[in-house]
Amino acid sequence: MATNVVGGIEKIEVAPAFQTEAGIATAVWVTLENIAPDTVLYTKNADTESSIVPEDKDVAFVTFYTPGEPDTLTVGLLEQKPEVMQLLENVVYTPATTKVTLLAKRKIADLAFKITTRPMKDGRKCVIVIPNTHATTTYANNLSKTTVQQLLITAKLDSFKTTTGSLDAISIKTWVLADGTAIDSTIIP
Repeated sequence: MATNVVGGIEKIEVAPAFQTEAGIATAVWVTLENIAPDTVLYTKNADTESSIVPEDKDVAFVTFYTPGEPDTLTVGLLEQKPEVMQLLENVVYTPATTKVTLLAKRKIADLAFKITTRPMKDGRKCVIVIPNTHATTTYANNLSKTTVQQLLITAKLDSFKTTTGSLDAISIKTWVLADGTAIDSTIIP
């Protein structure tokens, strides 16, 4: 079962993963552009439940419950920028000839993601930072005259240490104004 992270993704940025919160502000982020609506999913696999119900009853007398795998981020990209591919894949990029050589072994990248939503009616946006993921890459669709090959990133979310008390966390969510300025909730009437 997959549901959208939040309505309207403005942009997604990636950088090498951070094990701690320090350094996020100074990171060099690569922006993934031209994101089509509904291609960004926060996936939580459906839980499975198997019950044994007596033939003449409506209520189970025993139920086997298997939790789904949570904390998985799936991102489908409509373009393959060489800078992004170097972060995600085991590639050699030659800028002078714009040649990208995909090497034999697929690279598993530890990536940080920064997701910015489109502005809401009141002008606010939400910036979600997921600093520590274990990402793998695959391809969707074969390249043809009528089909665009998509690079698919599937990232398992790992925890990181916050600067406050070195506590374990998964993500950071910040509400900002349309220009990106953080909202000071202490002065909002």
